[in-house]
Amino acid sequence: MKLSKLTFSFLFLCISGMMLLAGCKEKNQEYPPRVWSEYSYTNSTISCRDISTILYENDHSIWLGAKGNEGLLYNDGYEWNVIDKGNSGFSFDSVTSIVRDGNGKIWVGWKNGLANYDGKDWTKINLFDGLCVTSITVEGIGIIKVGIKGKNGGLAVCLDNEWKFYITSNSDVPTGNINSIASDKNQALWAATADSGVCRQKNNVWENMSNSIPLLSQDFKCVTTATDGGIWAGSARSQLVYFHNDTYTVLNTGTAKPINSILVSGSGDVWCATSGAGLIKYDGSNWVSYTTDNAALPSNDILCMANGGSGNLFFAIPGGKVLIIKQ
Repeated sequence: MKLSKLTFSFLFLCISGMMLLAGCKEKNQEYPPRVWSEYSYTNSTISCRDISTILYENDHSIWLGAKGNEGLLYNDGYEWNVIDKGNSGFSFDSVTSIVRDGNGKIWVGWKNGLANYDGKDWTKINLFDGLCVTSITVEGIGIIKVGIKGKNGGLAVCLDNEWKFYITSNSDVPTGNINSIASDKNQALWAATADSGVCRQKNNVWENMSNSIPLLSQDFKCVTTATDGGIWAGSARSQLVYFHNDTYTVLNTGTAKPINSILVSGSGDVWCATSGAGLIKYDGSNWVSYTTDNAALPSNDILCMANGGSGNLFFAIPGGKVLIIKQ
């Protein structure tokens, strides 16, 4: 049977379209690409600013920390409020971490200080003046642990309202350059460091967990707790390392771009925020990359991320934008 020219042209177009769709799916692993929604936190009195950290508790309690001297923004469920030097007395210069402890206090760390908020008053912890706080974690009701980077850097621990500092000159903390900290299910503390890989403090003893691991760099930017209580760590050379029960697995995203932060979703997917390679998701078997090229992402530089309600993922990009993706 001979095909007419019209029938042949139609078949050719169908086959070409199918090949195009297949090529898109292979490139992005998902089709169609993700659609990003912009999350609005601005109004007539609040201007956009680069967001460096996000704490989402629920739709009635959302905290954003900003770079520079732009302070904090807090949504109480009714409106956005700015907290800065004008109404708190503190500069909040380049906020690095926001957490809530078991007593309900909000803790905020920035590049030269630490403070807490009890819902009414702000209290600055003067011991941290001039110290670069990089990360805060909470254990139980009253134990606060703070990672510090730079001169006199290391680990600070608050127990029963008393602070103790562990630096290289008075303890076995391996380095003063701690980028991020997280606690595992057994309350062992893990630290991503700028020069000593990934370290763990267990039973008050520090151990370098990455000495024997083949790594491209010992500069690790972030650590976070996995859904099973293990630990994920991300490096400046885009390696992702998973620690569990004294074993490790090394994964490479293949981008060679720094992993700035890691987030584990409720479904167990591991999301990596990178500088220059957009968002990368790992579901335990497959990698999915979301960039300006394949997913209409506005920028390939992701500043920070946070889990949101109803399966949403919040993430910030340069230019003062906070975006939402449905996981």
